[in-house]
Amino acid sequence: MPIAVGLLDENGKALPVNKETGTDTQILILSQQKQQYIFSDIPSRPTVSILRNFSAPVRVHHQQSEEELHRLMTHDTDPFNRWDAGQTLSLQHILEQIVHFQSKQPITVHPRLVQGLREFLLAPDLDPAFTAMALTLPTENWIGQQMTTIDPVAIFTVRQQFRAQIGLQLHDELLRRYHDLTDDAPYRYNAREAGKRTLRNTCLGYLLAPEVDGQLAPELLQLGTAQYQCSDNMTDSIAALARVVNADRAAGTALLADFYTRWQHDPLIVDKWLALQAGCSLPGTLEHVRNLTHHPGFSIKNPNKVRALIATFCSTNHSQFHAADGRGYAFLGDQVIRLDPLNSQIAARMLTPLTQWRRYDQSRQKLMCEQLVRIARQPHLSDDVKEVVDRSLEKEHPDTK
Repeated sequence: MPIAVGLLDENGKALPVNKETGTDTQILILSQQKQQYIFSDIPSRPTVSILRNFSAPVRVHHQQSEEELHRLMTHDTDPFNRWDAGQTLSLQHILEQIVHFQSKQPITVHPRLVQGLREFLLAPDLDPAFTAMALTLPTENWIGQQMTTIDPVAIFTVRQQFRAQIGLQLHDELLRRYHDLTDDAPYRYNAREAGKRTLRNTCLGYLLAPEVDGQLAPELLQLGTAQYQCSDNMTDSIAALARVVNADRAAGTALLADFYTRWQHDPLIVDKWLALQAGCSLPGTLEHVRNLTHHPGFSIKNPNKVRALIATFCSTNHSQFHAADGRGYAFLGDQVIRLDPLNSQIAARMLTPLTQWRRYDQSRQKLMCEQLVRIARQPHLSDDVKEVVDRSLEKEHPDTK
């Protein structure tokens, strides 16, 4: 198994580890259960950069301090390891702050993480697409996978506060980079331009990230609105629309109405329009999605529409779908019962979020299982849906009587 390794000194400078070539990377071949490698002439304790360029498709359990992760994030010569160190550091801080949130303590972002993101943002030699990836925090799904019991509201709230505080602390740098990437030239597609658009929209996402229950400055909302109105390509238009929709309900509603008027005759773009609204993290989204199930742009008989609206809300909008009152679960139960006689295979796939009930707290477990039992008791239930429900409930589950 080839493991590419490098070493950084205490200042983040790469140390020569390959005596034959004088390079800063050495390929170590792991062929035994236990092996030892010795690097000589190392003046001080180094920071190890392991699995450079993802040299082998493996997971490495390697304990590193925050200082070491920050050093790799800001100085490693290997882009993959810079990204990976940043993700690991972000994840550690988010999980730490989730515990604080659950204990009703204030949420704070560690200065070391902010500084690392600032260096990514200001580095002129990095590929824009890579910079955009490096600036993106771990997803809610990935954070949840690290928790024994998933707390979707805590995950969303902490991650959103991280985005808002980073956007505030890096406001000037984000705004400057956003404007530097703005190009008045006509749209053209190539890898470089696509990367620039991705980074520009990532900057916009941070600038338009409101604190939970907080307000966003009008000039920032106007920045997103102006991009939507002036863009000559769907990438920038959709990106701006999504940022505004998730920042302010009133401003987002106005742009959504305009977007539908423009594109209502294109079914694929209407799917994007539905998905944007289903993924909105603002309060009231469930009722909005419920109303959209009666909109002319939606049809329960069209699998693409079902996936765009119902699946997006139930599978990706964790904070709204998993609201403590269980109304999101009841909505999914209603839609599965409605859909089953029309398309049993799609109905069965829609059940996936409820089948994960064991990963959540006891209150949510009970509410999710209540919907599974309700579906199981429906007359004339299809074999597809019955199989999924029965398999989900075959082991002991919370009392749903």
